[in-house]
Amino acid sequence: MRSHLLVTGLLTAILLLLSGCASEEVHQVRTLSAGEAPEDDAFSASVTLCRKVGSKSGRRIGAGHEFKMSKKSHVRAFVDFANVKAERPYTVHLVWIRPDGREMFRKYAEVRQHAAGTDEFRTVIKWLNAEDLHKVKADTLVMAEPDFTLGSRFNISLKKEREPGLYHFRVYLDRALLFEEPFTVVGSG
Repeated sequence: MRSHLLVTGLLTAILLLLSGCASEEVHQVRTLSAGEAPEDDAFSASVTLCRKVGSKSGRRIGAGHEFKMSKKSHVRAFVDFANVKAERPYTVHLVWIRPDGREMFRKYAEVRQHAAGTDEFRTVIKWLNAEDLHKVKADTLVMAEPDFTLGSRFNISLKKEREPGLYHFRVYLDRALLFEEPFTVVGSG
């Protein structure tokens, strides 16, 4: 009986650690990643890695998970959030990880969307500096849907002399890991 209680307690502790204190939205995205069908109005998020963005179309060009170094090249990451709740603050960290597992750099944003009338949403994105949280760059966007997109880019130009190999792009929502997207950087040869 005692061993049964010990095993039950241990399993409960493991489940709590795995689920953590993640927000409802993080749980919804993890459920979608596990293959469950989303509800129509459920919060969702996705990551796209690409080479560049069309200057006229805004289309993401060269989407994939392998990127070649050249004279001028970047890996661009976009995180699309859909069906966000109005007035709820979303804290998002966009983190680039080297092949050795160490963090290279991160971007930190606080996002809040306000209902601005019928079928219109005002989204305020505050980009904060990790070293100086009082240094803020704010963007305000008017959207037709309750969604927003955050982006970051990683310079893989030859002059940067990046190490070829497997890198990762991580997205944290409310300090819980939401996505870890691996990608390969290959040399120019």
